[in-house]
Amino acid sequence: MFKRLLLQELDKWRLQERRKPLVIRGARQVGKTTLVNQFAIQYDQYIYLNLELAEDKEPFEKFTSIENLVNILFFLKNKTLAKKNSTLIFIDEIQEVPKALNTLRYFFESASEIRSYLLTKFKKYQKH
Repeated sequence: MFKRLLLQELDKWRLQERRKPLVIRGARQVGKTTLVNQFAIQYDQYIYLNLELAEDKEPFEKFTSIENLVNILFFLKNKTLAKKNSTLIFIDEIQEVPKALNTLRYFFESASEIRSYLLTKFKKYQKH
């Protein structure tokens, strides 16, 4: 039931006209990625990036422009640029590349034709 409520909240986000990238935070191994994988079924294309993997991390460390980065991501994941409007880009473990998190604000402005970005970020819980 909890998972269904979260999927409903993601769907509300998806239906917003001017939605911003959404960050899903939580402890490790609580189902963030599984939730997004289930949600992604609603899109024509799904780009999954895990920034703990070198091949997914590299484009974010070396890009020269947002347009260039988008083109590289679609190429590397064998996706069609013509379907940008119906593509979900999911960046898992974004905290691994601080530059990627900073870059995200420019995606909203410079690559507005891609309307759906989801991210997960591991939240460290400290003992008091």
